[in-house]
Amino acid sequence: MATELGVDLGRCVAVGDGRSDLPLFATVELTIAFNATPAARAAAHVQVDTTDLRAVLPHFAAWLNAPHTS
Repeated sequence: MATELGVDLGRCVAVGDGRSDLPLFATVELTIAFNATPAARAAAHVQVDTTDLRAVLPHFAAWLNAPHTS
């Protein structure tokens, strides 16, 4: 999707919960493990454990407001 839209993967965020998300976690700038397996938690920058997906929003906001290298 990012390629189709012309968006650099370095300017993307991924939210995932399992081993299948690890390749994506290796390509984006911010990774959030949401109620994730140990492997996804270890690979992610941030871990969120809750039933409310909105809990990831503060991490998105902080990332959006931070300087980026890409």
